[in-house]
Amino acid sequence: MSETIQAVHRTVLGKKVKRLREEGVLPGNIYGRGLPSIAIQIDSRDFRKVVLSVGIRSMFQLLLEGESDPRHVLVRQLARSGGTGDPIHVDFYQVDLDRPIQTTVSINLVGIAPAVSDLAGTLLQHLETVQVRCLPLNIPSSFEVDVSSLKTFEDSIKITDVDFPEGVEILISEDMSIAGVQQPRVLEEAVSETDAELVEGVESTEGNVSISTTATESSEES
Repeated sequence: MSETIQAVHRTVLGKKVKRLREEGVLPGNIYGRGLPSIAIQIDSRDFRKVVLSVGIRSMFQLLLEGESDPRHVLVRQLARSGGTGDPIHVDFYQVDLDRPIQTTVSINLVGIAPAVSDLAGTLLQHLETVQVRCLPLNIPSSFEVDVSSLKTFEDSIKITDVDFPEGVEILISEDMSIAGVQQPRVLEEAVSETDAELVEGVESTEGNVSISTTATESSEES
């Protein structure tokens, strides 16, 4: 279920919005396909609370003062303060519930990878978000990807390995890697030393062969 954000019409515009921020008010705008832009303002604390609860990429119901029905919106752009990181302006995009849209959905890794628990490897998440296309009400809050299939350092989880919800189109290559496990650095160094020893052994053997061949050729010539 979408979280609801309460908003009122904003009459303070331009540089004067600085005063609103000082009063704990977040200025913003609502716009959409074929819709005029509307200046709004919302309570900064309420906005942060909702975003922390469901995530910035979620669908929201925005109830504007004087309207009986909420608008279904997505956060299209969020400006933050360079010093504190606090939101200072937000743009909401009002969606058409009957028209597919493109948006970004987070990927959350769940479960335990045997290559981490048994082999002391490090879990690497190669893909944290994915672009999707679907109807607005079908947008998932996030995708959960189970990493229990990562049993060796050679294993990986790709887009094609995940069962995504019906009606949600993934706009990325199926071969794109989502996660894998990196072997411990100590093991990497040990493997490198072993490879070096093998190379030295091969070079030494090749040297013996070369001497033997030369001797044979000399013998044949004589």
